[in-house]
Amino acid sequence: MTQFPITPAPARLWSEAGKQRDFPILEETRDLVRHALKSKKVSFDHVAPAIERDAALCLNLLQVAADQNPECLPQISGAASCLSLLGMQELVRLMKHLPVVERGTTDTSEQLYRAVIHTAGFAGNLAASWAQVRGNPSSSYARWATMLSSAPLLAWLRVWPQSGNWFYCLSEGDELVSAIRSVFGDDLKQWSLLARQLRLPQAAEDMFVRSNWPEQQQWRRLRRHDPRDLDNQRDLLHQCLQPMMIPLMAHHLAWHLHMSPEDIHTRRWTALVSHWLGKPQYVLQPQIRELQLLSSLQQHSSAGTGLHLLLSPHACRQQYPWIAPAEKKTVEQRPQDSTPKTAGSVEFVPADTRPKPGTDVARERHQDDDYMKKLLKQIQQEPDSFGDWHYLMRGMLRGVTEGIGLPSACIALLNKEKTALKVFYAEGMSEQAAMKRFIVDLRKPSIFNKLLEKPACC
Repeated sequence: MTQFPITPAPARLWSEAGKQRDFPILEETRDLVRHALKSKKVSFDHVAPAIERDAALCLNLLQVAADQNPECLPQISGAASCLSLLGMQELVRLMKHLPVVERGTTDTSEQLYRAVIHTAGFAGNLAASWAQVRGNPSSSYARWATMLSSAPLLAWLRVWPQSGNWFYCLSEGDELVSAIRSVFGDDLKQWSLLARQLRLPQAAEDMFVRSNWPEQQQWRRLRRHDPRDLDNQRDLLHQCLQPMMIPLMAHHLAWHLHMSPEDIHTRRWTALVSHWLGKPQYVLQPQIRELQLLSSLQQHSSAGTGLHLLLSPHACRQQYPWIAPAEKKTVEQRPQDSTPKTAGSVEFVPADTRPKPGTDVARERHQDDDYMKKLLKQIQQEPDSFGDWHYLMRGMLRGVTEGIGLPSACIALLNKEKTALKVFYAEGMSEQAAMKRFIVDLRKPSIFNKLLEKPACC
């Protein structure tokens, strides 16, 4: 499925990934935890939900607990039990010195890092819900182990930029395991060793052991039938009861929902989860949608759940770029370049290469005349074909971006109460773009209130 040659990860970086510490947390997590700590009735159970929205913060707490009390790791089943072992002061210390990934970051590696944390939170919500059905393990431990199962990928994103090609493979339609083999090599045992180095919970560590997975024939049977309806399926039923199956199933379904909610892989894993839980798909599907909505509200973003992709009138996929390897450039040093530059020194640029004052660099625009003609013809002759309001807005944006050739565009509308102007539709923008969070409060005096008072602007 992939279109670019991807070089597998260097073997020397496996040990580097296992040595990673002080994982960056999300900016909104820091604000949420700080707000929870200011409460007069603060307790471990009160702060734990804020912590368990960020897999990186959970991983940092687990590593501190493993350094101080390694023999107590089997007793940790969630953020609350981890805090009871460390104390609230350790959480305060972590919040002061841990690096932060900002909401509107434009760095590609940080955007991928945010995507992993958001999808891990969604997978944790799925696992907690399914643990109530399975009864083994508890909901708290299921969420904890499932979220921490993303720790190896977080570590790889910190040591090797090209690990982001795993996202590219998924966006091109690959399965999770095939994408791992393409980017990180065929030796899946290294993942188990990395999980052990990061000292993950037992269920998370067992998830990376290939021998613990169902065999190919068992996967095929589980895809088509509920094993409870078949005879002589004791081995498969026993396999389905293993604690590691919860994070395994949650991660596969969460990532495929993140990439494309209507994809063939998503439908396959929905059927697998349905038969694994013993729930009909017409019962399971609404529950998954509710968890998608809940996770999106918690994260104030639909990037991790793929919920925004369901708004498209056609099936679409989340797109991720291919990350090229860094080229080694040999720079020929001039005699004057050998002198080290000091702070405040000025490097002169030749006059012919400097831009002239008052001139901007022209951005190349690719205009699609055929698409514009087709769109205008459809508006004039078949206006009913646009369907509802949402489809019309999407078509307008596509006409601006693909037809006129602008790189991105958005539409801001009034809310129902007419108290705020907010961007509801966007095309060609990343989920972290600042314009997607554009909102103007019209209850305060502003130029927008004056414009709305004019008849020509209504």
